Amino acid sequence: MNDERRRYFRIDENLRVSYRLVSDAEAQVFSKQTKNDRDGINYAANFDNRIQTLLDACRIQAPIAAELIDLVNKKLNFVIQQMDIDAGLMQKVAYSLRQVNVSACGMAFPCEELLPEGRYVQLDILLSPGDLHIVILAEVLGCSEAEEGAEAAYIARVNFSNVNNNDQELLIQHIVKGQSNQLKRQRLQSEQAQDQL
Repeated sequence: MNDERRRYFRIDENLRVSYRLVSDAEAQVFSKQTKNDRDGINYAANFDNRIQTLLDACRIQAPIAAELIDLVNKKLNFVIQQMDIDAGLMQKVAYSLRQVNVSACGMAFPCEELLPEGRYVQLDILLSPGDLHIVILAEVLGCSEAEEGAEAAYIARVNFSNVNNNDQELLIQHIVKGQSNQLKRQRLQSEQAQDQL
């Protein structure tokens, strides 16, 4: 696990995250579904994720075409929601914007309750831009009291468990973009500071 942690970059950012503790039985069912879930509920999500990946690439070469495709995709999603076709698959989750430290193999995030070490949580994560939805099972590695004045009472550290390749690829792409943006901001701040001298 330590080797795996070293393989991936970590970034600090604000993400919309929801979590819930799951029982061992639920964790086993979730793991089985993740292993076998190359179709079904994730089938539509995989389409969305692939569309978003291609849109990101298209924005560089043909920004107007990318915007048009994005609007068509959003309209299609809106129509589906209005028709309630996907009602059985939609999850009604209350997301909270949280300051997290995330990598492709784990995350630290603020939480309102003390999460027992060794237990599993189901994480619902929305990656921006594009509102890419990822549902991941994660094992609680530790949970400690947050500093005074923090956004929540505790900080939980979790290790993602049985992440499918598609979700892991999305996380890696998201983190690389986030790191690139952070480096750009640092470079700009450095250039502005030199200009003021």
